[in-house]
Amino acid sequence: MKKRRSPLPTWYDLIAPIYDRAIRGLYLPYRRLAMQALDLRPGLTVLDLGCGSGLNFELILAQIGPRGTLIGVDLSAEMLRRAQRKVDDHGWTNVRLLRQDVRLLERSDIQGLVGEDHQVDRVLCTLGLTVFPDWETVLAGSFDLLAKGGRYCIMDLHNDQANVYTRLINVLARSEIARRVWEPLQARCIDYRQESHPLMHGSGTIIVASGAARG
Repeated sequence: MKKRRSPLPTWYDLIAPIYDRAIRGLYLPYRRLAMQALDLRPGLTVLDLGCGSGLNFELILAQIGPRGTLIGVDLSAEMLRRAQRKVDDHGWTNVRLLRQDVRLLERSDIQGLVGEDHQVDRVLCTLGLTVFPDWETVLAGSFDLLAKGGRYCIMDLHNDQANVYTRLINVLARSEIARRVWEPLQARCIDYRQESHPLMHGSGTIIVASGAARG
């Protein structure tokens, strides 16, 4: 079946130069919690869905080691350029980057990067499901890429109140943070775990949710 043409991600290309400085420190503690929820181990293959500029990379690679494989997928060419710069600067040889609309991501895309003998052991999506169009389709499709017993983790911001903070975040991130992005994950996985942490200034709650594919 012929794939649809991917739209140009002009907004995230535009903000890429300031993205790391704007959010690295704010969300780093919750990225670390997401790594714990993923139960990473040496040698695993991890899919970083909507990887952006690669802010998760160092945390993931510290756990999966040189025998593991990290696959980063994003639609923004400028964000991926910055992710590639991190890869080059650190000399990481086990990172594969793919520019792709996550709504169109298929198993063949992953196999084209790492080979048919690789399975996806973990999927991580940080601050993505509140941004992606058709986010429920994205979650379902990416969950189906997991090997049996593999683990999926979401780290995202939630606030269903209409106030100055939510309006500002939704405009700046092109997001919809009222989405209850953890609910479809909870409905389809086993060993579901969830924790919530209030973010500064009442702007919302960070949700870290994870679960495993049925064996």
